Amino acid sequence: MQWVLVFINVIYNANAGYNEPMIESWYEYDTMEECFLARETLLLDLGIDTGYYPINTQAVCVRAFK
Repeated sequence: MQWVLVFINVIYNANAGYNEPMIESWYEYDTMEECFLARETLLLDLGIDTGYYPINTQAVCVRAFK
């Protein structure tokens, strides 16, 4: 098993006329601990120190097959 950190951003699509989720980036890790540490580090890289992702964004760790 491996873990994938997926960074999601919900943005307005002017052509379609509604909000839609976009995968901004993803990263692969060997352990859950590495993935969750990277999730917290991503917050800091974004300049956020509240511990919460901004509205319309989220990062999740998903267990996946190699």
